[in-house]
Amino acid sequence: MPMVFGLSACSDRALDTGLLGAVTGEPSPVSDNSSPIRGMTGERTDYPNLGTVPPRPTDLSTEAQRQQAMDRLAEDRAASRRTREQTEAIQMPEPLPTPMAVPPKPDLRPGRS
Repeated sequence: MPMVFGLSACSDRALDTGLLGAVTGEPSPVSDNSSPIRGMTGERTDYPNLGTVPPRPTDLSTEAQRQQAMDRLAEDRAASRRTREQTEAIQMPEPLPTPMAVPPKPDLRPGRS
């Protein structure tokens, strides 16, 4: 029996199905097909069929509606720029205080305290 397990570990089948699957003859979950393209079967229904085309959308906006939205966005941008300019033009009532002078470096010498 140990010889059977030892020999089955040498095959590629043991890598696909595991040690016990190689001994019991369980079918390999890996396809023997060397091509990466597989034929369509009825078992995978969660993917759409590329042979069918969905109906054309009907809720598209018209050119006039798109232009109206673009005009609204341009007005919003201009109003934002005006607000920024007004905010930047505000003067502070008194200037900021000047910072204190930087103190001189301490005189540190070894052996003196």
